[in-house]
Amino acid sequence: RTSIWDETLYKAWSEIVCQLIPNVGSVQEQLSAFCSLCGADEVVLFEKATFLVISHFTLTEHSDVHRFEKVSNIIKQFKLSCSKSQANFQSFHVQNSNFSAFIDHFTTNTYVMVIVTNPAIQPAATLLNIQKAQKHFLSFVQTPSEASS
Repeated sequence: RTSIWDETLYKAWSEIVCQLIPNVGSVQEQLSAFCSLCGADEVVLFEKATFLVISHFTLTEHSDVHRFEKVSNIIKQFKLSCSKSQANFQSFHVQNSNFSAFIDHFTTNTYVMVIVTNPAIQPAATLLNIQKAQKHFLSFVQTPSEASS
């Protein structure tokens, strides 16, 4: 049995999505700068409909090579639950003693995930940084058809 959640297919589809972004290298550079400015440990850009990874920047290596696939699955299930209750998913924030994770609508076709482990960084500051970065990132993640409209 195969599905989009099979790690091999997930990675393959993510690579296809990356190829559709004309300047993915610039996106990667901007994610790195954004990560640094926010004091974040990791920033991941997801495609809106499928939650496939477009690009990411990570300061710390992780032992779970399938974490993006797992996050994608969790978000898709959460979005499904929201739609069943006639609610729209926009964002969410999870926090524990080890980290804060923010997933927020970012551009027309993307969501961003920001992971912060520094407890001195207030969640409101991270949310404000995400909001302020949205307009800047629009120029880097537009597809050619969006840029011309």
